Amino acid sequence: MRSFFRTYFGKFLLFAGCIVFALMLAGSAFMAYYCYEEDYYSKSEDGNLAQIYHHQFISKSYSLLISHLNNPYEKDSPETNLLYRVSTDSGDYVFGNNPDSVDPALDTVRYAVFYRLVGSQNQYKEYTDCVALEYMDQIRSDNVDYYNIDYSLREGLPYWDAFKVLTLWHRIAFLLRYAVYAIGLASLALVMICYISLLRVSARRRGSDELHPWFFHRVPSDLMLAGALLAGAFLIEMAWRVVRMGSGPLPYIVTGIAVLLGMIIFLGLSMSFSARVKDRSLLRNTLIRRILGLLWKVLCWIGRLLLRLWKAFCAFLKSIPLICKTVLASLLIAFVELIFILANGSETDNLALGWLFEKLLLLPVLYLFVLGLRRLQKGGRALAAGDLSAQIPEKGLFGDLKEHADNLNHIGVGMSLAVAEQMKSERMKTELITNVSHDIKTPLTSIINYTSLIANEPTDNAKIKEYSEVLLRQSERLKRLIDDLVEASKASSGNLDVALAPCDASIFLTQAGGEYDEKLEKADLSLITKMPEEDVMILADSRRMWRIFDNLMNNICKYAQPGTRVYLSLEATPQEAVITFKNTSREALDISEEELMERFVRGDTSRSTEGNGLGLSIARSLAELQKGSLRLAIDGDLFKAILTFPRI
Repeated sequence: MRSFFRTYFGKFLLFAGCIVFALMLAGSAFMAYYCYEEDYYSKSEDGNLAQIYHHQFISKSYSLLISHLNNPYEKDSPETNLLYRVSTDSGDYVFGNNPDSVDPALDTVRYAVFYRLVGSQNQYKEYTDCVALEYMDQIRSDNVDYYNIDYSLREGLPYWDAFKVLTLWHRIAFLLRYAVYAIGLASLALVMICYISLLRVSARRRGSDELHPWFFHRVPSDLMLAGALLAGAFLIEMAWRVVRMGSGPLPYIVTGIAVLLGMIIFLGLSMSFSARVKDRSLLRNTLIRRILGLLWKVLCWIGRLLLRLWKAFCAFLKSIPLICKTVLASLLIAFVELIFILANGSETDNLALGWLFEKLLLLPVLYLFVLGLRRLQKGGRALAAGDLSAQIPEKGLFGDLKEHADNLNHIGVGMSLAVAEQMKSERMKTELITNVSHDIKTPLTSIINYTSLIANEPTDNAKIKEYSEVLLRQSERLKRLIDDLVEASKASSGNLDVALAPCDASIFLTQAGGEYDEKLEKADLSLITKMPEEDVMILADSRRMWRIFDNLMNNICKYAQPGTRVYLSLEATPQEAVITFKNTSREALDISEEELMERFVRGDTSRSTEGNGLGLSIARSLAELQKGSLRLAIDGDLFKAILTFPRI
């Protein structure tokens, strides 16, 4: 059923059902109100019918009487169910379609008709409504005629006139006086069902859950609502004008058409708004929102323009030298003060003289102060640039400026001493490490040699061979640690000789793949190398560069997760060559990139693997000595070492 109502015919049935059941609901409400007003629940059918006839005849008798008095020769239509006889107050027949006495008469109506004499004719242009009989004697007798109208209805009501229509309407209303409530409730339920169903299937099609709105969907919501309200107001105004000015069936026809068009507009608007709610464009697709959005963009553009102007103004002020800014500011202030002095009508001469005397005293002092401040500014800029030998001349300075210059001069001296002490400390550290390492390497070389001799001596004792192998392995490890320590110290202090020469970066990747193929296979790792077809030339020391690759590839073999892939890639940009080492870590990396770069820090926190934690530190120092950089990136278990060198 839902699929059927998504078709055009199904939507048409729901649309028509809403209109039909809404009209039935309105008719039931009107019928219930009419039955209550006419008291159909306490009076009999005949009693109500007689009252209806009486009211209808009163309205009819107005036009009959006045029309005859103004035009006695006009004849009434014979096809009417009304039988009436008009007579004077004395009983003389005046006119009617039943000259004989209407017997039995349904009712008698008495009128007092006022007239005025215009020329030689009586013009009945002023008349009363039906006047009660008990008040007839109180009406003045001048220019008043009294008439009695007796009426009845033809038996069977053979003609279609207002009396027959009212009779049928009365009998139907009386018959349905209780049923209208059930009809109204049923109509209300049905109109709600049809309306809700119509909203649900709006913008839907059979066999598809996607929205398919009509072309009106592009019209802004508020614009469509305003158009619907204007159309409704036009229909109401048109119906009201026709009802006030028209007669006969035309007002009812126009009112019915206006109501029908209004319901069609309302249902169409409801379907459109339902589709907009479904795709969440009811508030987004509005003309007001677009206007506000445009205004916001304009305001943002103006704000950005003002901000750029302000920054440009600030940059302009910053570019003006301090002395020029002081001169301009003082002249501007003096000019404003002079304007105020001249604007003061009283004692202008005295004020101007005082102003001139003040400027002659204050401006030279201000300019001297600014000149001293400019000298301090130059000295501070020299110290900030690293020229610790720069001294600020104190001649011509006074007060706080002289004291500040003296402090800056002493800062330069103190910083020079601190730098010299630091350099001396670094040299002492390097010399200490070098000397101690040299002193350790001499006996260590003997230990390694004699351990090798012991291992090569023929013996039947297996323990001696095992112990000698352990001693030899640990001695070699200690030797590597000492060599790395010396190299790290020299690299960080810049004491290593670096011979930079043009090199093709892709050669290092090819060499690393060949050299470490066996080690990677032993560690159950797969190497994937990516590099561009073009030559990527950099300035590097091939020996130091290979040491960087050696340290990074050794780390991968030690710490990468077995059974994973290792990526070694070279990317070339117009300015740089970027070499990236990527692998999946075997251990969880809850350590920052900067910490891993520190000396003696290892990714294996248990320190159960070989290594001393100097590899990354040495690699970074060697990269920096070659005008490059090394940085790390950690994303979960993904470890990346990124080498960057300028291209040539």
